[in-house]
Amino acid sequence: MNTLPTENAGSSIQGAWQHRALTSNTDHRITNTICGDSNSNIGNVSNSYNTTINVGIEEESLRIQEWLSPLEPRKRHQDVRKCRLDGVGEWVLRRSEFESWCGGREREGSVNPTLLCFGAQGVGKTYIRYRCVLREKGTMLTSNKISSLVIDTLRKRTRGQNIAVMFLYCDYQAQKDQSAVNLIGSLVRQAASRAPSIPGEIKSAFDESKKEDGDSLRLPDMVKLVVNVFGSFEVVYLSVDAVDEVLPQHRLDFFRALQQIVQETPNVRLFLTGRPYIRAELNSHLTEGAYVIDIVVDQEDITRYLSRKIDDNDHQDPNLMTEDLKNHIMKTMLGKASEM
Repeated sequence: MNTLPTENAGSSIQGAWQHRALTSNTDHRITNTICGDSNSNIGNVSNSYNTTINVGIEEESLRIQEWLSPLEPRKRHQDVRKCRLDGVGEWVLRRSEFESWCGGREREGSVNPTLLCFGAQGVGKTYIRYRCVLREKGTMLTSNKISSLVIDTLRKRTRGQNIAVMFLYCDYQAQKDQSAVNLIGSLVRQAASRAPSIPGEIKSAFDESKKEDGDSLRLPDMVKLVVNVFGSFEVVYLSVDAVDEVLPQHRLDFFRALQQIVQETPNVRLFLTGRPYIRAELNSHLTEGAYVIDIVVDQEDITRYLSRKIDDNDHQDPNLMTEDLKNHIMKTMLGKASEM
């Protein structure tokens, strides 16, 4: 340690005492920092140190999440739920199949871990043709809105419990990134993002990958991570929307991975949506005996949706909509829907 400078030999004693005082204070400050004594200056140093550590941890967490998968279904979920009309699609939640799958009621003494929702293109969707009145074409109900409704319902029901709600939104616009390993990796990424700190098994896998120039995990290794992480929860609800939009060359591996996760993690309950043609493919891998709900045109949904759209448009131009015109629109659209 550097000593204090002195002007001459006569001041050496004074310099020595100053040096001792400074050293003592320094030692005291270090002791305070270690022992946690209250001191405003030391608090600033400690806070700065903790902030630096926290930032470093957050940066590493983000690096690990990006390494696991480029997919970010949470952003997709936020976009979808903003467009969802309250009340539309809630008939699905009242179905006995949904309640049984959730575990509210058991069927023959056990709960099947899988629930399927199927809807053909155009079924479950209503396109408003009165553009002169409603000004734009709108979609009432799609599979992703059903998925977002189920996700939000499960989150609300399980809040405060050791239960996880995980989800994936498959999308033809993102098919190039929707490989089986990225889809399964996204589940691990969600588990990592919701934990107070990165789970040890994920951190170990990441550290090991750095020795291999940051290579991503192979699908079997990613599935093992999912099984290990999911095992720490009492129940894991896993929603996968529009499974038919995963490219055919990736679907087989993806379905097999889901099958392994369900078999090796009994606490997982799987919710899938897709078009009917994918059903045979699913049944050959993981959905035998599953609960099934067909997405159909629901009269209450249509009425609620039309009323909302008409009311919204009426606010823009109160003189445009008359009660007779409103009744005519409602009657015509409900009639069209009954023909589907």
